[in-house]
Amino acid sequence: MERALRLLVLADNTDGWPTDAHGRWRLAQLVTETAPDAIISLGDYQAVHARAMAAAGAPAVLGVYGNHCTADYMPAAGIVDLVGDRSSPAKVGQLQLPDGSALRVLAVQGCVRYKPDLDDVLFTQNEYAAALRALPGADLVITHCPPAGINDAPDPAHVGIVALREWVDLHRPRWLLHGHTYENPARHLYGQTEVLYVSGCAVVDLELSGA
Repeated sequence: MERALRLLVLADNTDGWPTDAHGRWRLAQLVTETAPDAIISLGDYQAVHARAMAAAGAPAVLGVYGNHCTADYMPAAGIVDLVGDRSSPAKVGQLQLPDGSALRVLAVQGCVRYKPDLDDVLFTQNEYAAALRALPGADLVITHCPPAGINDAPDPAHVGIVALREWVDLHRPRWLLHGHTYENPARHLYGQTEVLYVSGCAVVDLELSGA
């Protein structure tokens, strides 16, 4: 039997976010229209955006830090931090599904360090490698920055994560969600992995196999 997990995925900007007459974001409208199982934030937001996510009325709101996220972006609104430590590049955990089962998730935050700024969420390629090589496989990757060679760009601020590409090649997850870069196809296949790029907002249905 096939069933789907519906995610309202947000990344990098507020393009497509509904607003009221006063210009305030009203993500509840999207939640009502699309009935997602969860909101997933791919980052590069601030606390004001997180509060709009938390007020949207979705069953769950989860996310990772983008490189430009302020430290209070998720804690201020009670959003579930999928990595749990702003100083750590990545973590494998579980996303609870509506039927009570769980989906194994690799969460990756920040982007490759391109400047000495200590306030942004930035890691060297070696730091990503040290974290990712120790992590097991997962079904779904939720990452701000894409893997190297997959929807990345040559400029230092948007180069992809080499170790994440190696992890994907090794573990072959079913899906990979990312933001951070510009003007990429919304969906494409990399080997057996469906890569989903989001800028602003998108409704993503993941077809789950199960009894």
